[in-house]
Amino acid sequence: MKNKLFASLGLLALTIIGLTGCDKDERDINMDVTEVKTFFTPADNLSVKLNPAGGEVVAFEWEQAKAADGSLVLYEVAFDQASGDFSQPFYTVVSDNKGVLNKLSLSHGDLNNIAKLGGSAFFEKKKFKWMVLSSKGTNVKKSAVTRTIELERPGGFDVLPGNLYLTGAATEGGADMANALKMRQVSPGVFEIYSKLKAGTYKFLDGNTGTPKAYYIFAKDGINAIGMNGESTFTGADKIMRVRLDFNNINASYAEVKEMKMWYCAGNEFWFTLPYTSNGVWRKNGHTVNYTQMPWGFEERHKYMMVINEGAGDKNWWLNGNSGDPAGQDGQYPSSVAYRTINMTVNNGSQWDWGWKFDRTYLPQGSVADFWISLRGSETAYTMNYQKP
Repeated sequence: MKNKLFASLGLLALTIIGLTGCDKDERDINMDVTEVKTFFTPADNLSVKLNPAGGEVVAFEWEQAKAADGSLVLYEVAFDQASGDFSQPFYTVVSDNKGVLNKLSLSHGDLNNIAKLGGSAFFEKKKFKWMVLSSKGTNVKKSAVTRTIELERPGGFDVLPGNLYLTGAATEGGADMANALKMRQVSPGVFEIYSKLKAGTYKFLDGNTGTPKAYYIFAKDGINAIGMNGESTFTGADKIMRVRLDFNNINASYAEVKEMKMWYCAGNEFWFTLPYTSNGVWRKNGHTVNYTQMPWGFEERHKYMMVINEGAGDKNWWLNGNSGDPAGQDGQYPSSVAYRTINMTVNNGSQWDWGWKFDRTYLPQGSVADFWISLRGSETAYTMNYQKP
């Protein structure tokens, strides 16, 4: 009984201490934050003639706000109509570094989209107000000042194409619309294709039957812009090209694909170069597999690399898998499309990581196999693969 009494009293004391501690912690939390009082850039009433294709950036900067407890303050920039009071801003965006920095960098493409959301038409010049919101937890303060920015939108496209095809005498499919090559939509309004171009004309269609809309690329002020109802011309020797069209920013870009190679990780070397065949496919037939013997067995990791030139010299672009440490594939051939899909954004050139593994059950030491890379827009994904003849 005595021990039970002491235990109960001890538990009561701990509970009181815990509750007291919680009350103290709650009292120590201070959500107070100051409003931003001074803006640095851009100047009030700045007028910007937007050129989304040019890559220019407008920097919004302001003085730091202060949290009463000295902790981190987060920022957002809000945009409203020139007559608005920011009770319902039509657009808000966190500052650089996920809201931490007292600075926001917006490209002309970003500002063009903001102007569009604010009701601005193509070629229209319109003023908008902007302000900064500083926050600590749920406590949000509007800046003590606002500024006005005038945005002049360029021309553009009211409706973005849902599909895009490459056609013309300069293309692999020729001028017959039925043989037009489908491009891949990498994001809304952005399309690309890997294909051979030869001397001649070409254009882009939003369909391959009926009377589709036609687009072309033309040079304007040093930028490759997108226009309608015209044709582009390719000159010189045949080249394997990556062509991209961005209808959001009304610009296009070219890159020559100069080489495609297979990298074998354990050998720390390229096994072979894959010749281009047609329609976005590189293929090497009849290669004899010679794995490197490691303490844990024959090493199966590999990946690919292409050499591209976007106009400023050759550079390596690694075609990676979707895992830094790919799963084993023994007994899995043919691997799933998800496993074989190429991650075109990682560009990791480390010796061992971000590749794939061979199925050594299907492809043992000394096997002869065909290897290929498919960057076709008509397929569900960009993929790598191999097969015994």
